[in-house]
Amino acid sequence: MPVDPCMDYLSLRDDAAVRRDDDLGVWIVTGFEQVRKLLRNPALSSAWPENGRTRLHDQEGTDGAQRTSDTVRRWFMFNDAPRHQRLRGLIAPLFSAARLAALQPFVEETVDRLLHDVTGRIDVMPELAVPLASRVVCRLIGLPSVVAPRIAAWASDIDALLVADYLPEVVKRGTLALEEIEQAVAEARTGPGAPEGSALEVLSDAYGTGLIEEEDIAATASLLIFAGFDTTSTFIGKAVRALMHTEQWSAATLEQITSLVEELLRFDTSVQQVARIAVDQVEIEGHRIERGDLVLMMLGVANRDIGTFAASDVLDLGRETGRHLAFGYGAHYCLGAGLARMEVGAALNGLLQRWTHAELAEPPVLRPHFGVAVLEHLRLSVRA
Repeated sequence: MPVDPCMDYLSLRDDAAVRRDDDLGVWIVTGFEQVRKLLRNPALSSAWPENGRTRLHDQEGTDGAQRTSDTVRRWFMFNDAPRHQRLRGLIAPLFSAARLAALQPFVEETVDRLLHDVTGRIDVMPELAVPLASRVVCRLIGLPSVVAPRIAAWASDIDALLVADYLPEVVKRGTLALEEIEQAVAEARTGPGAPEGSALEVLSDAYGTGLIEEEDIAATASLLIFAGFDTTSTFIGKAVRALMHTEQWSAATLEQITSLVEELLRFDTSVQQVARIAVDQVEIEGHRIERGDLVLMMLGVANRDIGTFAASDVLDLGRETGRHLAFGYGAHYCLGAGLARMEVGAALNGLLQRWTHAELAEPPVLRPHFGVAVLEHLRLSVRA
């Protein structure tokens, strides 16, 4: 069996569940229960882009500067109460059960169109994962379909901005991506008007009634583009890669799709870590996290906690669990979790329905992008 694709970060399990990394100047938390506890601790703020720093930022001469960009700092995922609840509450109805049910036919039809002419060989990322996630995001936000092919590049540069904003080239590229999104949003709003029920309609109405500032429209749209595309497209690829790695493609059944998605989320989630910054002292596992300290919660490692999940490094197609941390935990639990599950389920259903046998045509291709490893190609040989 090939080397576990998660092995690079699983080595962190060899250390304490809560530890200080003196090289980076941050706390690293890997234990399942410890991560859950800290994600609900009000002394840890989600607004780390305001002043959450590592030693890499100070070494690059950015001392005192705020991180990322003003647009990203406006994202509700990087805000605490009450701003977080207000913006999240505006968008939440777009992800209700009823809205997702109405969107499901579009998702399934998109999968069918993407796979219709595929025979013998498929590159999962550019032929399925990337176009599916980008088209669904455009539909949700209310952007024209011509925007979809641009989303992957935008998301890649924003992803780099979130982890390596101490590099001038990363800041330049990430800022340009956000500006291009803002322009696309402005064009969509001044054209025929935002489609009824879309995120842009909701945000425009909220601005018109004074609930949000105008800058929040493009900022929230960029959050939905990044989070809705990047995590979902990445996870579709990781899900297929996991089935290849564990040689369980033929064992997966259509009846298992729902539970299979949950186990795949646990096994190799697309969001490996989330950051928090301490706004007060926190005591945990005999350690004291001081005010101003940056804390990295390693979701992927926690999902492989050997004390929480039996045979945690085994992809068990029959495992029944809803306790994984793939979508976070607490007040900031991923708003788009239901949509992501639907897209991944539809993608897997489309693949497994057509081909009962699949194998890697060549090793997966990862492209380094300023500290981010992008799964660029996942080429399979398939047959019914």
